[in-house]
Amino acid sequence: MSVKTFLTIISILGLLFGIGDLLIPDRIGAIYGMEASRSAELMARFFGVALLGWALITWFAKDFHDESDLRHVLAPSGVAHSAGVIVATMGTMSGVMNAMGWTGVAIFLFGAIGSFYFLTVSSHQRMVHT
Repeated sequence: MSVKTFLTIISILGLLFGIGDLLIPDRIGAIYGMEASRSAELMARFFGVALLGWALITWFAKDFHDESDLRHVLAPSGVAHSAGVIVATMGTMSGVMNAMGWTGVAIFLFGAIGSFYFLTVSSHQRMVHT
């Protein structure tokens, strides 16, 4: 997989979940077994806005060729996705989310592993892997 493919996948996932959390937070919450409340709905919408922002950043970053520019997107992505793994795992294991919460863990884990992987490979390998 190339870094461009990885960033495209992360962008699409962020876009889909971001739009869902922004427009239909009650339905998304129900899928994950979360209790409905006005405050939970507001937090889900804020989360959706953040996901949309990050989806756009990674979408445009997929075409970066400068090593430094790419590292400035991959490093914070890796840290943020790692934090997402922890939060999603805690939420699922505590029962705040149902078993569907493990899909969130998997998506964040994919983002963390991919980000750190592409930070460690050489720029030539990063662009050539398919």
